[in-house]
Amino acid sequence: MQNVSDEEKLLQQIDELREQIKHLKEQRAEVASRIRELKAERRELIEKIKGYRSELQKLRETLNGLKEERQNLIGQRRELIKKIRQVKSKLFDKKSALSNARDANITIGKIRSRIDRLEWRIITESLPLEEENRIIREIARLEAMLEKALEARRAYEECKELKAELKSLMIELNDVNKKINDISERINNIRSRIGALKGDVNNLQQEIDKRSKEIMENAQKLAEITEQLNEIVPKYREAQSKLREIRLGRKKAMEEAILSKKREEAERKLREGRRLTIEDLKVLYGLEDGGGA
Repeated sequence: MQNVSDEEKLLQQIDELREQIKHLKEQRAEVASRIRELKAERRELIEKIKGYRSELQKLRETLNGLKEERQNLIGQRRELIKKIRQVKSKLFDKKSALSNARDANITIGKIRSRIDRLEWRIITESLPLEEENRIIREIARLEAMLEKALEARRAYEECKELKAELKSLMIELNDVNKKINDISERINNIRSRIGALKGDVNNLQQEIDKRSKEIMENAQKLAEITEQLNEIVPKYREAQSKLREIRLGRKKAMEEAILSKKREEAERKLREGRRLTIEDLKVLYGLEDGGGA
């Protein structure tokens, strides 16, 4: 009866241990599957963040190139503004001469014509000395006026050239300013894109860190489950071994009981002088063990 009770306890223990092992293996499979999923998600996030970082690097290189280009243009603008100031200063200096230069061409023609007539009189006419001296003085005065008129015309032409140069410089300055504004807008757009990408990279890194943490937590669970299995499986095997021993012992006891009964029967036949069978002889002489030779 004690063996039966022990066997029942062992059977109950084995069933419980088997259920525990089954449950733990299912848990282990689920945790391992979750770890694989998390690793796949993390790999995908890492590839995505690599793409963002590559784009960030290209944008920074482009940004540096644009900054350098803008600095060069700012230097060009500085030089243009300097030239424009110089041209304006020259124009201001010529301002006084400009007022006398409007009718310079007409005045020059008249003066030259007047000088020619006076010189022709000296050449062709017989003039009193006093009149000749007066004409010579008049020619000198007219030549002085002619020089001033020529100077005024030169100033006028120079002003025209300076105005044309100033106009060209202003057009060039406007072009440079437009380029600077365009590049500045591109720089601002790239900076905005860089800022957005940095935010995306930070968010992705947080997601990667989150996955890594979950992987570590699940790996710890997996280790704990494995440790529990390592503790339970030997107990399960030990219980199975004990059960086999009990059942083997019970089988041997039953076989010994049968053999003892056969031996008693054979001995009774021998005492009574009855004919013994080969099986009886085997039992009597110990040739049968547990029902077989």
